[in-house]
Amino acid sequence: MNFFHVWGGGRKEHKPMKTKFSSINLLQELNKPEFSDLLTELIPRSYPKNSLIYTPGSDRDLVFIVKRGKVRIYLCMEDKEFSLATLEPGDIYTTHTRAHVEALDAVELLTMPTEKFYHYTLRYPTLSRTVTRILGEMLKQSFSIIDSLLFKDICQRLTDFFVYEAQQRGQAGENGVQVRLDLTMEQLAAIVGSSRQTVSTIVNDMSNAGVLHRQGRGGFVIPNLDLLKGHCHS
Repeated sequence: MNFFHVWGGGRKEHKPMKTKFSSINLLQELNKPEFSDLLTELIPRSYPKNSLIYTPGSDRDLVFIVKRGKVRIYLCMEDKEFSLATLEPGDIYTTHTRAHVEALDAVELLTMPTEKFYHYTLRYPTLSRTVTRILGEMLKQSFSIIDSLLFKDICQRLTDFFVYEAQQRGQAGENGVQVRLDLTMEQLAAIVGSSRQTVSTIVNDMSNAGVLHRQGRGGFVIPNLDLLKGHCHS
């Protein structure tokens, strides 16, 4: 029973490009006393950094929750990769989709057969409501990703990504908002659906324009968010 499959189309909205499917931390929910039996039934699995955890058509029909590390969910179309999301501790997903699942760090997952997890949602109405909320956020996020890929150019998608990361994870500093991505240029290119060379060129243009500065490996400083937002239209 595939009640985790998410995909579709959506309306055009100019919103920052998100990298998280959901804002709900399911691990926090499952640590409540009423879910103790479910938590003990989850099977831990560990994977090294950069390993491919699951691929489309996998015969393992599992639900998994990220316990440690970061996981990238992406699609492969011909010779291109399109990142859908980065999962972090507390995020839930399933192996039964058309997406690839890759470990960005050393990762530990908590897994359970999809059918078994489904029966737990029937047993616990509060868990069912939480999962329904997560699915709703996943669907909304999928719409947003498709919209961005169809209607925005690469410069705007990259700008949206930096703006979102700054708003969600940025730290205010003397020279602007500091953002730590911990992504390679190839991974960043995959997130916005482009090539490494194109993304590097745009990042260099942003740096030359003074709206974005690199700060060490995987770090950036945004002096003024409004200037960055308007960069692609200048």
